Amino acid sequence: MAQGKVTVFGGTGFLGQRVVQRLLERDFSVRVAVRHPERIAALFPALHLDAIQADVNDHRSVAASVAGVEGAVNAVSLYAESGSQTFHSVHVEAATRVARLAREAGVGQLIHVSGIGADAGSASPYIRSRGKGEKAVREAFPARTLIRPSIMFGEGDAFLS
Repeated sequence: MAQGKVTVFGGTGFLGQRVVQRLLERDFSVRVAVRHPERIAALFPALHLDAIQADVNDHRSVAASVAGVEGAVNAVSLYAESGSQTFHSVHVEAATRVARLAREAGVGQLIHVSGIGADAGSASPYIRSRGKGEKAVREAFPARTLIRPSIMFGEGDAFLS
């Protein structure tokens, strides 16, 4: 297992980019697991990152992404459903897959990014999926850390920009 190596799922997203940058600033080695690894060079032009093609809906690519790392961050989120990309498929099924495969790979620490007010009993499909996802991640990876941010905004966000 690589000492100080962390896989970041969703590393090209608004939050994921910032997570990658902070980990690098703290001398971690970072593997960025994203559907489109070609975007890494444009987002981080001065850095040579370990980019791996991964889809949180695909068992094999998630398993490859967490192999040999010390930690993992799941910063994947969905704000609008489209086709097979539903709140449930991303926030529950994919989050469970990442947590379970990280545990099975011997990853020591998992940070799962959820959302403020996550509640499995909510009438809101988004909030309900976040709550169900948290429950599933707790069961799949007992030593996890859950983070519940509120709306995030800043340069490049999807909220104000």
